[in-house]
Amino acid sequence: MVSPEQNSMQKEALKGSMLSIFSYLLLATIKLIAGFYFLSSSLKADGLNNLSDVISSTIIAVSMSIANRPADPNHRFGHERYETIGSIIASLLMFMIGFNVISQSIRRLFQQEYPHPNSYSIVVALFSVVFLFIIYRYISKLALKTKSIGLKATAKDMTSDMLTTVGTIVGTFGALLGYPQIDIIISIIVGIIIMRSAFEIFSESTFVLSDGFDHEALQQYRKVILSTEHVHSVSHIRGRMSGPLIYLDVIIEIDGYLTVLESHHITEIIEKRLSEEFQIHDVDIHVEPFRIDE
Repeated sequence: MVSPEQNSMQKEALKGSMLSIFSYLLLATIKLIAGFYFLSSSLKADGLNNLSDVISSTIIAVSMSIANRPADPNHRFGHERYETIGSIIASLLMFMIGFNVISQSIRRLFQQEYPHPNSYSIVVALFSVVFLFIIYRYISKLALKTKSIGLKATAKDMTSDMLTTVGTIVGTFGALLGYPQIDIIISIIVGIIIMRSAFEIFSESTFVLSDGFDHEALQQYRKVILSTEHVHSVSHIRGRMSGPLIYLDVIIEIDGYLTVLESHHITEIIEKRLSEEFQIHDVDIHVEPFRIDE
């Protein structure tokens, strides 16, 4: 069962996702209008990137909203994994947008459809970098606080967005100096960065969805358990993620002469320590008697 504190963090993460939607929508509108008006292909590509971010952020927001639903008879562990599913869908959409930007830019490069951007497009790009950096700082801190996979994906995407906008500025400068092909080349680089971010988000999300878990984290949990009094061995430990929540299955070996009540007390101590030190949501501990090989 999700605690009131975790429910509050989930709602806070959802608000952060809504903020990212509004921010990307604003930037996409400004960049696309400015890109067409100032004849900047890299600025238009950057605007399309932000437009894809609007759609992907919306998908993540919807999935986070579903993830906030309480457990029901058909979802005993809750709905947190919907957030991870939303991140995967968003990454696939980003990949498609990135591929389209690259293919269109290559076509214009070979056909020598060079743009002649206006210097005012640089002002638009600079505004975008500053604005996006402010939002990025807020989203990244919120992602760290709430441990939201969706917000982590959004923050990572914003990092690549800032880099692509810097590339837009470089491309515009190149075109103004008499090298218009640089603007198109930058558009291709923008597409590559979009696809790379999509791949990173996809890889992380599928790792979590397939029950992948950090081996080093498991070793840290093992050390804490072994340091608990009366615990002789940790014969088995495995973990999985469900959204931001961590679930552990553990088998420990203790003195076989301890009573059931004493054994239960030891498991409660372990659960409390893991919760306080690592914010583990749920720990399922199975107790076995410790055997000394004769």
